Amino acid sequence: MTNTAERTRAAVRCTNCQVILVAEVAQDGTVRPLGTSEDCVCGDGSFTQLEQPAPTP
Repeated sequence: MTNTAERTRAAVRCTNCQVILVAEVAQDGTVRPLGTSEDCVCGDGSFTQLEQPAPTP
């Protein structure tokens, strides 16, 4: 079991239905959506982590 220091929260997008969720991302890249089961509400378990855009100068 991992501890909270080894996980981070991030916005992720389901690769199937494109819904955006908040998830915990482990150091090994494992994504666990928060507030749902291990998968997305559509039943898919594949996610892409969303990146914050770089600030413009």
